Amino acid sequence: MSDMLKIGTSGVLAQRAMLQTTSNNISNVNTEGYSRQRTIIRTNVLDQGAGFNTTSRILNTYAERELLRDNARVGYYTAKTEAITTIDSMLSSDATGLNPVISDLFASIQGANSAPTELSSRNSLMGNLEVFTNRVNSIGNNIQEQYLTNNRKIEESVTRVNDLLQSIYKFNSQIVEASTDTSSAAYLQMQDQRDHLITELSEIIDIKTVEQPNGSCYVNMASGSTLVLGDGCATLMVEPSSLDETEYHLGLTYNADNGYTLLSDDVGGKLGGYFDAGDELRETQRNLGKVAVALADSLNKQNKSGITLENKAGDALFNLPETRVFTRSATCGMTMSFMEGYASNVTGKDYLIKINNDGTYTLNEKNGSELTEIFQGNVDDLNGTITIPDLGFQVEVSGVPAAGDEFLIQPTANVSYNLSLKINRPEDFALASVIRGSEDSQNLGNATISIDGVTNTDALSAFSMTPSDSINGAVFATGAPVRVVINAAGNYEVYDASDNIIGTTLASTKGGNILANMLSDVNDPDSLVFGDAGTYPGFDFSITGTVRNGDSFVIELNTNGFADNSNGILMQNLEQAQLVQGRINQTVSAAYSDMVSDLGSTISVSNVNLEAATAKRDQTLTITEESSGVDLNEEASNLVRYQQCYQACARIISVSQTVFDSLLSALG
Repeated sequence: MSDMLKIGTSGVLAQRAMLQTTSNNISNVNTEGYSRQRTIIRTNVLDQGAGFNTTSRILNTYAERELLRDNARVGYYTAKTEAITTIDSMLSSDATGLNPVISDLFASIQGANSAPTELSSRNSLMGNLEVFTNRVNSIGNNIQEQYLTNNRKIEESVTRVNDLLQSIYKFNSQIVEASTDTSSAAYLQMQDQRDHLITELSEIIDIKTVEQPNGSCYVNMASGSTLVLGDGCATLMVEPSSLDETEYHLGLTYNADNGYTLLSDDVGGKLGGYFDAGDELRETQRNLGKVAVALADSLNKQNKSGITLENKAGDALFNLPETRVFTRSATCGMTMSFMEGYASNVTGKDYLIKINNDGTYTLNEKNGSELTEIFQGNVDDLNGTITIPDLGFQVEVSGVPAAGDEFLIQPTANVSYNLSLKINRPEDFALASVIRGSEDSQNLGNATISIDGVTNTDALSAFSMTPSDSINGAVFATGAPVRVVINAAGNYEVYDASDNIIGTTLASTKGGNILANMLSDVNDPDSLVFGDAGTYPGFDFSITGTVRNGDSFVIELNTNGFADNSNGILMQNLEQAQLVQGRINQTVSAAYSDMVSDLGSTISVSNVNLEAATAKRDQTLTITEESSGVDLNEEASNLVRYQQCYQACARIISVSQTVFDSLLSALG
């Protein structure tokens, strides 16, 4: 009878354990992070009845690991898309974008050209110029604010990662301590809580896990760096660059006193998405600055090449800001400014000047952490103003640089929100040309002279004019071209005011760009008189029509010619000019459209990838839930089955008692 009692008792205890596990599963059906448990009864190899039972979690290890990767992908594309979608919407909208404003600006220039002496049309131009400036500022400020917000999200993500790493390590320690009873509720609950934290961590950075025999779990970054070990955990650090305080770097340390190891920003998850979104935002900011500089500088240059309504030399329309160069130097400072007239050479890149130990310096194009050397020079040359026309800017050096010094130049990163208007009166639009041409009334041919445009009025030109100087006080420089005569060969001979011949333009040019094509020796096509007519004399003209021997044409200052609109026409033509630097130079509108298109394409690709990553994660999540999730129907069925087993085992105990009583009665 004792065997039946023992068998029944072991069965009751075993079924009670099964019922407890099933009840626990049902109770936690909606508990986040809970993994379904099961109790396994071992065979009693020494005696009859049920053996020992063990309770464990049901996990699909492959699916769990795949879910970590899927979480990281979804987190990455979600963070990246959210950070740049708002900016894309702003750039592409007619109400907040730049292209409609650019179109309105050039339409108002055209309107002013149709009535150059009327203040009403000039006022309209003034208003559109202000709208353009304000719109550039607004877009630039919004991008910068989004960039700084993105940086704050990076900081918050790093803080959360560190909290999770600490919590995972603590749970690991507690799990190891409780590993003497792996079936206990506390042990299983701690594993669930730890794994839930690991799942949350996988959304922020891409990680891999390694299960240990003692129940703990090591956590590594997908790139290889270890985050959680048995004896401690790492700490992530995010710090601004020593040159650009808005550019963040990610590091890892196991002991803050020993410094940290610099990590790649490509860490996956939300954190990686925020870093990549920051790169996109900064690139957009640079490209916007490139567009703004190209248009502002070109309009400045052209307005300074004309005459205002008050008969004065024009001035710049915009203030292009001088920019402080970020420096890592105790002995030297540097500022950057744009070179007037070289806007088409301005790129959307950053540059780094490094002072070497051998007395040289290198100018490098900076693309993230990658540097591409552009040229090398002697440190002794780094004094005063250093012009870099090929890149469209110049730097002003103060002090003496030392070996190891670095200077970060960001030409276009901050232009958009610092651009401002210099002009403040509609009378100051210089729509009239500084010079005009005329034909001699005795000419036998019907040819006419037209000014192709004034490109320079500064000290290097044929007429040195300071902004606001009156045209009435201006004179041509000695030796400047002022008269053209057609010779017997049909060539165009150019003379100065002292009737000295300066050079000859061949008849084969058909009178196009006389000064740019003028030769000192008609037999030598390489003997150009002016290497750069755009700088000196700073203007050019063409003669069209039939010319005859002896015909002459005169170039003179456009005194009292403020009703002229020829310089305004050149301003208007800037709308179709390829001003913006690129693989192929583009118009301002086309460059802006490409910038918006590139950002939109990035978002579109990111959205497609997000959709695919989400579908993949949902599929993996379904697999994990099928194994680890609680199925109420299955648990209810088990509950009934285990209850029946429990009752049957209890019946064995009852029967054994009845049999025992019967035996006692029989023995009397």
